[in-house]
Amino acid sequence: MRIAIVGAGLAGLSAARVLSDAGLEPVVFDKARGPGGRIVSKRTPYAGVDLGTQYFTARDGEFRAAVDDWREAGVLASWPVTPRVLPEGQPARAQARMVAVPRMSALARHMAEGLDVRCGVQVREITREASAWSIQDRHGDSLGTFDGVLLTAPAPQAQSLLAEPSPRLAARAVEAPMKPCWAAGLVLDEPLNLAFDAGFPSSGPLGWVARLGARPQRPQTPEIWTLHATDAWSEANIEWSEDAVGEYLTQAFAELTRRRPSVSDRFVHRWRFARSRRALAEPAGYLEHDQLLCAGDWVVDGRVEGAWRSGRAAARRLISLAAGRADPGAE
Repeated sequence: MRIAIVGAGLAGLSAARVLSDAGLEPVVFDKARGPGGRIVSKRTPYAGVDLGTQYFTARDGEFRAAVDDWREAGVLASWPVTPRVLPEGQPARAQARMVAVPRMSALARHMAEGLDVRCGVQVREITREASAWSIQDRHGDSLGTFDGVLLTAPAPQAQSLLAEPSPRLAARAVEAPMKPCWAAGLVLDEPLNLAFDAGFPSSGPLGWVARLGARPQRPQTPEIWTLHATDAWSEANIEWSEDAVGEYLTQAFAELTRRRPSVSDRFVHRWRFARSRRALAEPAGYLEHDQLLCAGDWVVDGRVEGAWRSGRAAARRLISLAAGRADPGAE
């Protein structure tokens, strides 16, 4: 049974691993240059700058077991930081935070090892042909036919792909809008010597700031700070240019820290679909219609762990469907 997975984020990669271990043939497509979705790092002359997901936590026992395996493999480490609420300075909620090492994208690349992951491929259309699914790329060229399809893209992107083959699933995706986020990485000429390494600003356009060198296995020099704008500011200014966003957020950082950072370089990225605004909290962990499934953080609870659990739940459903095809009396 051949399965197409659209999206090489944590949900897609976790599903592909379960399917591959069960003897099925998953093929993962992603329009980005590498796997990871929002768990990626921007390669720069200085270091891999984490502009996407900053850290994650583990609650579920199965996910904690996976975290232990990733630690053993050397691609995950605890981040013993206590973020501050800024500018007040009191500590934020205490919890065990984890990051991939030596950059966030390392986890996705580890998960993708041995899998058929095809990056730089944008899926444009999914159509039903007899008893199989046909997939075309953005040029209209065929990517093959598959027995099942799993969509793990953000809800708005999944919605556009689902509109023709499954209006019912497309309607569910509409129920899970997503929030944008402008992110910036500031490379400084000189360290600021601030009293905190990470924090949640309580007002203004910034929602998160963190010093890259405070994270495990990151370089200490030059000093690099990651800035995330708030959901509201990002949405209100979603069509600004990268230069304008970079200038504005740099000024906001200066006002927050009451310093004048000397910025030697700057990197800006727009996450149009950064976080789930209202996840579906689907009990099954996935959505399904005629061997066309959806999984991801927007299907479950909006967290990294939710994406991982959702992908695995969808994969197990596809395995049961494969068993039913082999033995029609099994279900």
